[in-house]
Amino acid sequence: MENQTINPTNFATQPAKAKLDSKKIVKQIARIIRAEGITYEQWRNISQRVRKVCHLGPTRKGRTLPNVLTADQFKRFFKAIDCGPSEHGLIIRTLFFSGLRVAELCNLLAEDVDLESCKIRVNNGKGRKDRYTLIPKSFAIALKSHLGNHPKNRWLFQSRQNKAFTPRRIQQIVSTYAAQAGIEASPHTMRHQALTWLTRNSGLCDAEIQLLSGHAKRETLAIYQHIALDADLENKYQTAMRMVEI
Repeated sequence: MENQTINPTNFATQPAKAKLDSKKIVKQIARIIRAEGITYEQWRNISQRVRKVCHLGPTRKGRTLPNVLTADQFKRFFKAIDCGPSEHGLIIRTLFFSGLRVAELCNLLAEDVDLESCKIRVNNGKGRKDRYTLIPKSFAIALKSHLGNHPKNRWLFQSRQNKAFTPRRIQQIVSTYAAQAGIEASPHTMRHQALTWLTRNSGLCDAEIQLLSGHAKRETLAIYQHIALDADLENKYQTAMRMVEI
């Protein structure tokens, strides 16, 4: 690349210009790489040096806590659900008890549910990872009854056309009951509720909850610690504040 002079700062003058010229810049870089016969490893080394020269790095994202339902909202939500078809109640309770992502629930085959061991096998979950999660014994009885009434089901839950539910359809089901209860909720809300509840009440450590949730990084579970806090911490805080005379 001796005969090509590139000033990295030219690519980062103004954000608007950089956005407009991005395709042109990519084409210019591609031509240089082809002309010089640069290998993947060489390009990786060059790109690292360019990032260092230009002081480029990922934008730090602030931590946003997920919205979870209050105890009263949670009760109102399931009261509305129990006025609808029983299968809807099973679907939403499965989301909560298992902590599954909505896509994982939609892909769940009937054979993936071990009702005797109260285990659910998640195949090809987020990050293309397999894992197991759990359900309560009392809820396993309800699922056993559901599968007994639908012995030909390929998926744990499927439509009348014998197809797997789509995430969009599950979203519609949850939204319907959320509206009836006067709250905002999505299928992922159930996952947040479950992990917050386990963080506060189960006594499981982060590593154990991570096995069930399928999070890639244990640090991600810290958000549930902030939501749940600790009952002992809250009691100490309330005791201390009662002594303030203002």
